[in-house]
Amino acid sequence: MKYPIKYRLTQKSSLATIAKAVRALGYDMRIEKGGFNFGWFKDAPGSLTGQLYEQHFTLDENVPEWLNLQLEGAGLLAPKDLEP
Repeated sequence: MKYPIKYRLTQKSSLATIAKAVRALGYDMRIEKGGFNFGWFKDAPGSLTGQLYEQHFTLDENVPEWLNLQLEGAGLLAPKDLEP
């Protein structure tokens, strides 16, 4: 199976690489003091608009790990156990 994101993010990933991953997920990203704040709309049947806005703040050092998990969950990055 071919995945759109080929490489896992690491502590040394550039801001441009992080931004590419965020765009692939369809998330918003704000850089704040000490970390990053991510936001996205999630389908929520039964809500007034049918969607809810969710957000997640993470410290700088945790961004690669958190984004890798989000990318895996969205099917954009091969799960760790499938990598060579």
